Amino acid sequence: MTWQYDDNDSDYEPAEEPKDKRRAAFVVASALVLAIIGSGSAFAWRAYGGSPYPSFALGSSSAVSTEPKTVGLDEFRAFQQQIAGQMQSNAQVLAAQQAEVKRLSDQMAAVSTKMDAIQSSIASARAAIPATTPPTPKKAAKPKPSARISTGGAPLPPPIQLTR
Repeated sequence: MTWQYDDNDSDYEPAEEPKDKRRAAFVVASALVLAIIGSGSAFAWRAYGGSPYPSFALGSSSAVSTEPKTVGLDEFRAFQQQIAGQMQSNAQVLAAQQAEVKRLSDQMAAVSTKMDAIQSSIASARAAIPATTPPTPKKAAKPKPSARISTGGAPLPPPIQLTR
């Protein structure tokens, strides 16, 4: 007996290969798009003042002035009054916020006290209810067969007569 091997197997067609190539191309294209978007976003963030560090390398227009600026006494007093007004306004806002926090804290304490009272009354009500268990239904007694039953399919021998 001899076996022949046929190299010309026309039934085999790799159906998964084109799908894998498309998937790989999609992954590469997606990664490239995300890299471009990320790089562009980082550049824009750095160029338009998103960075806490000065961006001298990108040619920002905010150059540091080395000349001291002289301010007149009137400008200084106006600035001082402006700052004092802002501080007073901030102090009033802070006092109002502290009063609101205290009011909310007091309300929360009252709600907590009421919840504790409700929970204790529920616990005492549950303790006052007598614990009764529902009666369990009695299981019906299994009737005993009057005759012997074959469970294996084989015929049973006749019953033995007992004499007294």
